[in-house]
Amino acid sequence: IAISKVRLVSAAAPKLPFEIEDAARSEAEVDASEHTDRPLPRIGQELRLNNRWVDLRVPANSAILRVKASVCALFRESLGAQGFLEIQTPKLVAGESEGGADVFRTDYFGT
Repeated sequence: IAISKVRLVSAAAPKLPFEIEDAARSEAEVDASEHTDRPLPRIGQELRLNNRWVDLRVPANSAILRVKASVCALFRESLGAQGFLEIQTPKLVAGESEGGADVFRTDYFGT
């Protein structure tokens, strides 16, 4: 394969919203650095949640995902060995779907 031309459709931002190393630091580390000549940045929950794609790459968060995946794999293996069959049901449907608010009326304010 020989590439003769490359066209950039959409350039990515050159800088991440926060550095993974900064998000991986403990609150104690950040607090201890506040009165130094180079305080460490504090990465708040709102910034983390707005940029979850970066936050999931923090070692502690990715470790949680690896543990969850391992537990699911063990359940799948165990149940498969016992003759269970895993199925994947459709989650997307054409048209409107009813939500719990439409099915179960709740009188929140006594009206």
